Amino acid sequence: MSADPTAVFSLVAGGPAHGLQQRLGLVGPASFHPARRTLVAILVTWVVLLVLSAVQGLAIGGGVKIPFLYDYAAYARFLIAIPVLIVAEGLIEPRIARVAAHFGRSGLVAESDRPAYEAALDRGTKMRDSVLAEGVLFVLACASVIVVVDVFPLDFSTWRSIVSTSGHTRTLAGWWYLVVGVALFEFLLWRWLWRLLIWYVFLWRMSRLRLRLIPTHPDRAGGLGFLGDTQRYFWIIVSAFSVTAAGVLADEIVYAGVPLTSFKFSFAGYVVLVLMVFLLPLVMFTGQLSRAKLESMHDYSALAVLHNRLFDEKWVGGGHAKGEVPLGAPEISSLADLGGASAVLYSMRPVPFDPRDALALGLAALVPLTPLVLTMFPAQKIFETLFKVFL
Repeated sequence: MSADPTAVFSLVAGGPAHGLQQRLGLVGPASFHPARRTLVAILVTWVVLLVLSAVQGLAIGGGVKIPFLYDYAAYARFLIAIPVLIVAEGLIEPRIARVAAHFGRSGLVAESDRPAYEAALDRGTKMRDSVLAEGVLFVLACASVIVVVDVFPLDFSTWRSIVSTSGHTRTLAGWWYLVVGVALFEFLLWRWLWRLLIWYVFLWRMSRLRLRLIPTHPDRAGGLGFLGDTQRYFWIIVSAFSVTAAGVLADEIVYAGVPLTSFKFSFAGYVVLVLMVFLLPLVMFTGQLSRAKLESMHDYSALAVLHNRLFDEKWVGGGHAKGEVPLGAPEISSLADLGGASAVLYSMRPVPFDPRDALALGLAALVPLTPLVLTMFPAQKIFETLFKVFL
């Protein structure tokens, strides 16, 4: 381990796939080069699919119900979701690194627990660099492809498969979509889930330490409010999944005639699942937060009794010196300070996140799905209504 593990902890910069990208020049020592990697991903997925579809005459016609350039799911998955999953590394990586370092540098971890803290960092790094783990992720991505190799969600011809009396026959683009496009998306998905697990294992190890919480901390989470703020940045991962879902559902609604209302319970369940995945694990700190609040309430109660008795004796009971006035007296200021600190203490939350964190993740889940509402109304009617409103 390095002398300062907090300076090198990373969820992203490690592992066989990252090393391969470095050797190919897609990732540099000081930059993830998101634009370069995004361009490569688009070239090997969407552009190749466009070419293969055009070769077979399925790009804009060909007698199929969904030509390639009319497929919402293709745009959503290959031009938005995959690039977003790549760009997300640069957004989330520095914040996770700062949070991991903050535990050690803020005084939350006592010196006696320093070895356990550094061991948790070291364990996270080893999990990230595990060849076996990424091998399993690759197998899972391949298995995802194999599972759907005979699955055709739409019962009519598209650029991916042609329907005849003998069943579905995959096109050239359909095979590339499956073997390269789906496999790449699934690998990115599984790798982000693995990174999330690494992060939660680290946080679980932190929750096992006797953290030096400050119940009167202004974040009203004992000084752990930064954890909820960090989880909020996973909105970009959530949005990538939501965009993909929106593209798939748009195909079903527009081309297969499935009503949007049939998905309303799925949307609600999806939002609940997102909140459970990204916020519920932080409940692991609830025990420490609750104990710290309870203990401090007893201590502050005793302090308030002593402080306020002395205050009353001096300023109410007449114990102040002759000619001394309360205006500007330090006791008045300390009374207000004690009241403010007690108010923060009593409003301390049992979880290190607040409604704003849940709102950010919930919006990331739902906003990409909102364009589906337009499928319920003919475009002509929408423009006619706007024309009447503004003219």
